[in-house]
Amino acid sequence: MVTVLVDFEKRVKEIELFFKHIENLEVDGALLYFPNKTTRKIQPHNNELIKVFKANVFLLLYNLAESSIKQSLTEVYDTISSDSLTYQDVIDEIKKIWISQKHDNFKNKGTENIFISINQLASEVIDIKFDSTKSISGNIDARKIKEFSSKHGFSDRTHRNANNGNKLHQVKTQRNNLAHGNISFAECGRNYGIGQLRDTKKEVILYLRNILRNIKKYLDDREYAI
Repeated sequence: MVTVLVDFEKRVKEIELFFKHIENLEVDGALLYFPNKTTRKIQPHNNELIKVFKANVFLLLYNLAESSIKQSLTEVYDTISSDSLTYQDVIDEIKKIWISQKHDNFKNKGTENIFISINQLASEVIDIKFDSTKSISGNIDARKIKEFSSKHGFSDRTHRNANNGNKLHQVKTQRNNLAHGNISFAECGRNYGIGQLRDTKKEVILYLRNILRNIKKYLDDREYAI
């Protein structure tokens, strides 16, 4: 998880840098300086470019969420698999994942084959794979992360200032609207003041950072094992 956390903080710095640029553009009387030493005054409330920049904050935040959760869950599956634990050595949540991946066709096996599989379960070595295409793409918000938490057995508790990740749903919605062409970048950006975006950014980053630390603890303490 160290690599995942380092990558997360790197992406956070990129977002903070981008956001700082938008804040500077929004300053009343802000000027752009060009190489030929000319300047041009920015009209904050009439500048379509600033609206486009604001909309891009949703893309950056969603990218942060999807990439960090995808990397984290991949790390969970790889760590558990590399631990060479048997079915009887892991918590119920991981047992269910193993059954769904290894024995999902019980109903088509017949009584005899089901009997053999059940008797073999206890000694089977857990080797699970994470397929992000089935559960993540364009679908990450706090509700989905809570599902992952329940499914794998790691904590979803976060700092009260993270507001349970509620603003991540808004980020996901706006990101998908932009990605699918349901709204233009300027239309999206004009609906949000810099203060609203700042609050959204802070809450989403805090929420995700807390979740990643929960997953790190889950792996470091081997909470997936009995």
